[in-house]
Amino acid sequence: MATAERAPRTLAELREWLAAAPPGTMLPAGAVLGLLDDVVATPSVLTRETAAPAPESWRVKLWTVPAETRLGVAEVAEAAGKPKSWVYRHTGPAAEKRIPHRKLDGELVFVAGEVRAWLRDHEQIVEAGPIFDGDGRRLRAV
Repeated sequence: MATAERAPRTLAELREWLAAAPPGTMLPAGAVLGLLDDVVATPSVLTRETAAPAPESWRVKLWTVPAETRLGVAEVAEAAGKPKSWVYRHTGPAAEKRIPHRKLDGELVFVAGEVRAWLRDHEQIVEAGPIFDGDGRRLRAV
């Protein structure tokens, strides 16, 4: 917590400092503005206080994790953008196009590389377009 000897250095400390002020405390606007300027001028402090980026979804991670990465039903469902019931339907004995899977202690286990290949093999390309790399260079037509 900020003390009288040290001014608040983060937005959280400034908020805590203001909340601890006695009721009816009046501060000159210039003093508060000066404290805010000091806090904003310290980028390392702001970086520490910012929220961590949202974790990537399995729709992205499926294509970037190592091929041997093991996944559960929830991760495969998220990666495919489908409900869990879709995954169960596509792993059951009656399914025409079964997703490659294993069982470990009765639970379905998937291997990322196999799921990627299955998705590529079973997608229906309606209209193919060119693929570009990160620098905008055309790699190939799909």
